Amino acid sequence: MKLKTNLILSLSLAIIVTVVVMAKNRKAETFKLPTLLNLDSSKAAQNLGKNKILIVSYFQTWCGDCVKEQPQLQQLKQRYNDTLEILMVSDEPLSKITAFKARFQSGLNFYHSTQKLKAELGVSAYPTTYLLDKKGKILLKKVEGIQWYTPEVMTLINQAIK
Repeated sequence: MKLKTNLILSLSLAIIVTVVVMAKNRKAETFKLPTLLNLDSSKAAQNLGKNKILIVSYFQTWCGDCVKEQPQLQQLKQRYNDTLEILMVSDEPLSKITAFKARFQSGLNFYHSTQKLKAELGVSAYPTTYLLDKKGKILLKKVEGIQWYTPEVMTLINQAIK
């Protein structure tokens, strides 16, 4: 009986330690931007999101949820102006990205990724969108249709600003 109790306690402890270690590693996860090209100059974009809260949305111009996401991301940008930078990133040709931006008369920043989103970056669905703090720590990751202009998202942004 004592051996059985010790075995159960040991297994429980091992599970708890594993969960704690995994949670700690997840919190430390940081985000790395791919090489991005500006739409206007086709030059590599430098110093994006320095000292700002950052939203990075990997999108495709044909994606319905990507279209639905646009107005709410624009609302967030208007609300948080200089403290929030939003990067719309696609690996589609620059001409398609430019047309998409014009369609929405968007003031958001659109970029072309030189890396293939699915094959090289592991983006499995669109949009895949990240909310990052000023140090690049992932605060929120959402895949497919997310509502961005919500009290929950604004609370995360407000906390990251402080």
